[in-house]
This record gives sequence, C-alpha cells and structure tokens, in this order.
Amino acid sequence: MRSASLLLLSLGVTVLCTPLEAQQSTSTNLADGAPARIEQALRAQDNPGAIREYRAMVTADPKNGDAWTGLGILLYGSGYVAEAADALSQALKINPSAVRAELFLGLSQADMRECDKALPVLTKYFASEPVGKLQRLTGMTLLQCSLKDKDSVTALRTAVQMKKDYPGDPDVLYESAELFTRMWSATANELITSHPESYRVHQLAGEVNEAQGNLAQAIRQYKAALGENPKLPQMHYRIGQLILRSGEPDADEKAMEEFRAELALDPQSAMSALAMGEIDRHQGKLVEATADYTRAMRLEAGLPEAQVGLAQTLVAQHQIDAAQAQLRTLIAQHPENAQAHYVMMLTLREQGKLQEATVEMATFKKLQQNGADQFQKKLNALLTGSAETAPSGAATSPNE
Repeated sequence: MRSASLLLLSLGVTVLCTPLEAQQSTSTNLADGAPARIEQALRAQDNPGAIREYRAMVTADPKNGDAWTGLGILLYGSGYVAEAADALSQALKINPSAVRAELFLGLSQADMRECDKALPVLTKYFASEPVGKLQRLTGMTLLQCSLKDKDSVTALRTAVQMKKDYPGDPDVLYESAELFTRMWSATANELITSHPESYRVHQLAGEVNEAQGNLAQAIRQYKAALGENPKLPQMHYRIGQLILRSGEPDADEKAMEEFRAELALDPQSAMSALAMGEIDRHQGKLVEATADYTRAMRLEAGLPEAQVGLAQTLVAQHQIDAAQAQLRTLIAQHPENAQAHYVMMLTLREQGKLQEATVEMATFKKLQQNGADQFQKKLNALLTGSAETAPSGAATSPNE
C-alpha cells in the first residue's frame, strides 16, 4: 500500500479547496465541513475515514468533479487502483480537462497492467510535470510500464531523463539496471540465435563465464573467439589476466605471452604494458619493469597504477628521491589513491622520517577504511533495503 496521506494533504485537499488546473465543480459541498474533516483524517493517516468523507461528497453531489478526483487519488494512494480508476474516469466525464484526474488515471491503469492505455498519458505528464516527487513517480511508473509493454525506445528515453533529473537515486538506478539487463539478455539471445558460430558468441560466452568465476571456461571461449578472429582486440589481455588469476605455477610466463600478443595487435594497449610491468617487478626485473611502466604512462598519460608501479620500482632500486618526486606528482593529482600514500610511507621510513611516515600510514589506513565503509554501506542497503529514499511506488507529495 502506498503512503497516501502526505500525497493527499498536498493534492487531495488542494483539489477540494482550490481550482486546481481550472477544475470547477458544479456544487462543491464545502459548507458541510467535509474538507476540514478530510484534512484531519489525512493528518491522522486515517485513509479509510478520508475515503468515507469523499464518498459522502460524491453521493451528495455526483457532479462534483473535484471530489471524484480527490477520491480517486486517495484510492490510488491506498492501493485500490481499480476503484481509483472508476472514480477518476467519473471525474473526467464531468471535466475532460481535469489534469490530475487524467494523470492519476494513467498511474492507476499502469498498476492494473493496462499499459497500452497508460503509456500515452504517462509520457505526456512525465514531459510536462516539473522535477519533483510527482514527476519522479510518473517517470518510475512510465519506465516500469514501458518494460512490461516491451517499449524499449520509451524505456531508454525515460531512463536517460530520470538519471539526469534524479542523479544517484537508487530506485532510478535499479530500474535502469533492470532495463539494461533485459535489453542485454534480449540482444544476446538474438545474437546467439542469428549467428551461433560467430566469434562474438564465443566472446560473449567468455564474458559470462568470467563474471561467474569460471576462469578455465572463459579462457577457452576467448581463445575460440580469437580462433575465429585473430585480430579481435582485448582478448589476449583478458586471457592474460585470467591466467594470472588462475594461480598456475607458470602463470606469469603464460600471461606475459598474452600481454605481448595484445601489444603486437594493439600497440596502444596501456593496460597490457602495465600488466607486463607488474610481472617484471614481481620477478625482480626492475629495468624491464621501468620500461614497461614508462611505456604504459606514455600510452595513457597519468595512468595512476603505472605511476605507483614505477615508484615501487624506484624504491626497489633505492632511488628514494626519484620515487618521492613521482609520488608527490601522483598524490597531487589523485589524493585519494591509497596505494600512493602507502609507497610514500615506505620511502619516508627508508629515510628515517618516522613521524612523516606515520602520517602517510594513517592517511593510507583512512583511505582504505573509507573504501571499505562505502562498500559496506552499499552492501547493507542492498541486503536490508535501508536506503533513505522512498520506494519507487510511494505516492508522496509532489515537487518538494
């Protein structure tokens, strides 16, 4: 059930007490104190009491379009969408230009899965409503209805606008993810059905297996893709990374072959040069590692991982001053880079500057903890639904 009381306090009572969108009823029945009783009921979250007052109003004056609209909005907000649709339809018979009645009828129809009727109305009001809670409700409903109706064009357009109007909104992000996941699945199925032997099918299968942690199967699929298209970019790099993750005894050598192959196909692959630098540094091949990191930085200016790797290589060669110069530049550009602060701590400790080293270590730990805290908050929100925003279907007051 939606949280209807706050919505009606701003919409339902307004419908009764003001000529909202020029909705004029032939007889308002205001003298009997119904609006005051409705407002009192809503403030007490007594939705059934407010509904009774509205029903009494429309019984006394069946041509009171504002009262039918207020009744319909409250019924919608209380989860009685079929009855809401009837009341709102009655309001529109009395006044076809009743804007709120038309919008909430569209919202009710969407909840009844009558998306063919709802979509034109929701599209209209999503475009015309100002940014706020009512427009957000309209947009979320439009996005969900578009998905149900398999109207991917409207769904994409709505998702893009919603992300722009409500950046970081978890409900918007979730519904967008649902949209993109469905579109990915549909497109992937079309690819597999239409081109079952294509290298793209092997590439796609490799990505799926990689995401699921099936490293050996992912490697086989990527190699199959390369068999069909030897010039396919990123495949050798991805195979190399998977080999490193596998932890095989000769993983470094096999991975290095893949990274070299990637660079042979794509001389601009900074990530392959970086990966080679990491392997060379861990094997103590510091001269080669320096060349690898330098190449990666030349291919992708300011690549933080390459800068940290080069600094670590300089430290291993006891070139502390040069390492610190490298790290100062990096920290100035990326003060949140925890690894840079850690390596800086090592250089300061090497120089016997223990107090400064302690400061850098504290900064490193703080950045690490912040990253862990952010992850935990996101995980808790995912597991408990504790995000502080209203659910996507909550009918709260608009434009606040």
